[in-house]
Amino acid sequence: MGIRHHTLVEGNCLSFKGGAFGFSAIVLIEADGHGPILFDTGHHATRRLLLEALKHRGLQPADIRTVFLSHLHFDHANNIDLFPGATFYAGATEWAYAHEPAQEDIFCSLGMNTYLERQDLRLIHDTEGELVPGLHYRHVPGHTPGSYLLHYTRETGERVVLAGDACKTYRELANRHSADEYDQERRASASLQWIADNADIVVPGHFPELRRTESGWVWDEPSRLELIIR
Repeated sequence: MGIRHHTLVEGNCLSFKGGAFGFSAIVLIEADGHGPILFDTGHHATRRLLLEALKHRGLQPADIRTVFLSHLHFDHANNIDLFPGATFYAGATEWAYAHEPAQEDIFCSLGMNTYLERQDLRLIHDTEGELVPGLHYRHVPGHTPGSYLLHYTRETGERVVLAGDACKTYRELANRHSADEYDQERRASASLQWIADNADIVVPGHFPELRRTESGWVWDEPSRLELIIR
């Protein structure tokens, strides 16, 4: 089965004194024989970008019937309300964690949890499995205890990993260390090692798409954000 991905909103790790822009990657997945799948939804600051990117591909929010949430931090999941008719997938461990997050983790949203409770929410209990034929999910704890990624193999043989915040940036992939690890069991390094061992292309949570080459990991363009000051 042919599977393709398109980054609708590119993630970045830009910050400013006292805070961060923190745009997360939002990825559209096309799988033959299945409707369009959205990997993460971003947050309100990228809502217009998401809607415009969908429109550019001839899609409306109502066309998205499946949304896979890598984890339940607001910057990856706030725009869930754009897709009220969709089936949502999230890790069962993440669902429990989002209701009682670590004290230092200020990025979960009780309001978002309440909204998801009223939706068609499917909780994933398995460590790994198939979302649709050829498109696999995997539990990658570290950033949060219940983080998941998606991965597939292109017809050309390239292994693609949509990492979410299991791998936020090139730096994390290079040094196998997560900058923000809320998993009390400290499993981020093992998750990053799995990604490094099993990917030729990585879409990080907050960085441009990475490609493996003989010289190491490379990316085509730096993250760009046009600021308009009035």
